[in-house]
Amino acid sequence: MMNLTNVYNYYSTQVLAAATGSNRTNSRFNSHKRDDLKTIYNNMVRQNTHSPLYKFTFSDATQAYAIGIKEAAMALEAESKSLSGQNNGAFDQMTVVSDDENVVFASLNGSASEDIPENLSIQVNTLASGQVNVGTYLPSGESSFSAGDYSFGIAVGRNQYTFQLTVHEGDTNQQIQRNLAMSINENNIGVRATLRNNRTEGTSALVLRSDAVGLPITNDLYFHFDETYLENDIARPLGIDHVESMPANAEFYINDTLHSSISNRISLNHTMDIDLLSTSDKPINVHLVPDEHKISNKLTDFMNSYNELVDIARNSSNQKGSAKLFKDITNMANRNKEALKAAGLTVDTNGYMNRLADTDTDSSRIQSLFDDELSDFRRDIKRTTEKMTLNPLNYIDKIIITYPNTTGTYPNPYNPSRYSGLLFNDYA
Repeated sequence: MMNLTNVYNYYSTQVLAAATGSNRTNSRFNSHKRDDLKTIYNNMVRQNTHSPLYKFTFSDATQAYAIGIKEAAMALEAESKSLSGQNNGAFDQMTVVSDDENVVFASLNGSASEDIPENLSIQVNTLASGQVNVGTYLPSGESSFSAGDYSFGIAVGRNQYTFQLTVHEGDTNQQIQRNLAMSINENNIGVRATLRNNRTEGTSALVLRSDAVGLPITNDLYFHFDETYLENDIARPLGIDHVESMPANAEFYINDTLHSSISNRISLNHTMDIDLLSTSDKPINVHLVPDEHKISNKLTDFMNSYNELVDIARNSSNQKGSAKLFKDITNMANRNKEALKAAGLTVDTNGYMNRLADTDTDSSRIQSLFDDELSDFRRDIKRTTEKMTLNPLNYIDKIIITYPNTTGTYPNPYNPSRYSGLLFNDYA
């Protein structure tokens, strides 16, 4: 047997896409509990208890218009609710900031922030560093080596590497150093080679740095040179066995407690990653704040949902109820014009909501604008969208057939049946 529910959901999605120009995804704010659905149904029946019986033509265009109103109203309420400060809303999505990101850069490793201290200060005494060997400065344009084959052996941890080098007649010291550096880097042995030039004296030296930083576990050095089994060893003539800097751990204070690390990236409670970038002579404060970027994106989603309703009203001039729809939407904004302006929002002459130019996201003012307890705008949205969602056919042309019995309280079960399907679909 054909599943009529799936058929309806499919075609309602297509009609909505045609009406609004988009396919709407589900939202957790539109996923209701059983009691919520019961309340919606009871509200629908209560409304129709004192509602006239209407006659109207339910053409394809009218269906698309009505479904578009209902879906856009639900989206507007959902986006408004996500900015209202409820659990898991936009303002519960936090990010971490540092007072000086040139010294300490911090980022959340996940969404949980309960294990992060409320007050966190970090003072960096030393950074973790690797081993640095600097060779002898040789005259760059001269040749200190006779033509022939040379070699050198380097031990990196437990691994032994041997490099062969051929010096040709006329090769300069700098060419020899550059060839060795290229050979070392191409083999990815955990040591990087560069040249250091002294332009004043016209000399250059080969510099070797370990990729790893911090104190090695098994040795005091990351690499050393072994010339016992090689002929024509070139390591000592180049001077690259000279250690300029020993490996060292990072040392830093977190809330006045001294810590050390073999890395300049540390993890706090597996929740926050902290990169130590420079030393500091004073503590750097690190603290959690609402994620302004995510709040800004949610505010944009809210504006788009609001403007979608305006689009439906403005683009449906053939529907006699579109003027009433436009009035109900824009009245929400006009009644709260000052509060919107304080949050960086404005409404133009065509009824569309926009952001004020050169206005940064102010999370505190945006939160106040949508606060469930304090905001008239939030209550206005909830009241208006509930009316639109409950009876989108309130905005179409219709003829009254019979007036309700105002003395009784008996609901008319047939009256809501023409649009109840607009409400109880896969979104509800």
